Amino acid sequence: IMETLSYHDLSLVIKFGVQFGLFGGSIHLLGTAPHHQAYLPAVGDLSLPGAFAMTELGHGSNVRDIETTARYDPTTEEFIIHTPTESARKAYIGNAARHGQLATVFAQLAINEEQYGVHAFLVPIREANGAPRPGVRIADSGEKMGLNGVDNGCLWFDQVRVPRTAL
Repeated sequence: IMETLSYHDLSLVIKFGVQFGLFGGSIHLLGTAPHHQAYLPAVGDLSLPGAFAMTELGHGSNVRDIETTARYDPTTEEFIIHTPTESARKAYIGNAARHGQLATVFAQLAINEEQYGVHAFLVPIREANGAPRPGVRIADSGEKMGLNGVDNGCLWFDQVRVPRTAL
């Protein structure tokens, strides 16, 4: 499919790969049966465009050293997703600048001050009208030397709460 799409538009190939390979693939491979039921049909029919938010400005794709945090709040059974430094912003994220509504966000998990390493969380980044969700800041990465049809962007999270089931 990707080869056929490439005859038409290479930007479309990248968006296809982000939507179905990275975003959909992360839900399929890292999620549970309830995640599959809740999200994969909408990912598959494009009613839920998504992003794969792993890369950070300061660490690239060196996942072990990412700085984004996910602190568990047992009183509300929520995770609090946070970008603690400028180098922790999610950078060059496909589908983030314009179309993504939900992102698989990789963050360092902490529960009761104990560190559990990197985990993936499903974090809503936009309202239905396209506006950023409260606590989420989104910026376009700007024009590139090619593939300008891909809406790469940056994401910051300011104490964004997601339910325990988002892990």
